[in-house]
Amino acid sequence: MDGIDTALMSINEKSYRLKAQLNTKFPSKMRNRLIDISRNEQKVSLEELISLEHELGTLYSQSVNKLIENNKIPKKRIVAIGLHGQTIHHQTKKNSSGSLQIGNPFIVAENTQLTTISNFRNADMACGGQGAPLAPIFHSHFFGSEKENRAIINIGGISNISILKINGDYSGYDVGPGNILLDSWFQKYNKGAYDPKGSWAKQGSVNDDLLKNLKQDNYLKKPQPKSTGTDYFNYQWINNNLKKTSVIIKPVDVQATLVELSALIITEAIRKHQDIKAVAICGGGIENDFLISRIRKNYADPIFSSAKWGLEPKWIEAAGFAYLAYLRINRERLDLSQITGSTKKVMLGIIHLPSL
Repeated sequence: MDGIDTALMSINEKSYRLKAQLNTKFPSKMRNRLIDISRNEQKVSLEELISLEHELGTLYSQSVNKLIENNKIPKKRIVAIGLHGQTIHHQTKKNSSGSLQIGNPFIVAENTQLTTISNFRNADMACGGQGAPLAPIFHSHFFGSEKENRAIINIGGISNISILKINGDYSGYDVGPGNILLDSWFQKYNKGAYDPKGSWAKQGSVNDDLLKNLKQDNYLKKPQPKSTGTDYFNYQWINNNLKKTSVIIKPVDVQATLVELSALIITEAIRKHQDIKAVAICGGGIENDFLISRIRKNYADPIFSSAKWGLEPKWIEAAGFAYLAYLRINRERLDLSQITGSTKKVMLGIIHLPSL
């Protein structure tokens, strides 16, 4: 929800290069509307949803056009745009699964006059998969090694783990809440969108009773494959768990406890894979110094930034959806059975062509 990350990527079968990047902030009113709809279980009218989809499509177009213009790249050299969109709801219920990302791809294709690929999750879900996480696909291309088994943790709103084997195999799943609970709680008690560097949380103390309640959540106990979203882990989820705790807890101590929860579930996920020799972190959560310190405290071996493997944490997801667009253009069918649980090989994404 911080904004739009746009990356210009040169990609082929064996290598990649991040050539340019741009961050576009959401207008504050739009950001607040997106948070209300996706995180606070607020009902939304169809008119509101269509309006947001149109506005986002326009903003995505402007971001792409500006990146291309800033770097003086002829549009004929751009093969495609990989457009993730803004997740509003991700539902994995059996016989009624689906994932909704908004940001009108037809507008993006028309306003940029570039082939635009969107809706990367639902083809997998139609084949019995959970549609997420998709990160292991591009993590494998960007960070896989023939010398050591690796794990990479992406800490976004939700944290996911990718396991990258030396033989080229990869797997992964959504671990659970990353930044979403920290941001949601901070927004209620402070003036700001997030806790810079985790400085507020650092002032608090972990409440063991609350932490125990949080760790009892059914999602955290589920085996993989599994995926989740901010429609499940959100401010209401925190409040529901606070009601199960018999004492009143100071807001700053709640924040410290939420940090500890995120750190523990991440380190426990890494420990499940005893043959992992190197671990890196990417995603916005790497900016939370206190959270990273708690992860390192709970996991004795070294953990470092994905920058050590050649790509800055901030740009991995934007670069990753460029890679997914590359795979779709090349009609690659993917076996995601070890990630999403899908029963067939699938091609991810729908192609939208601009008008002639």
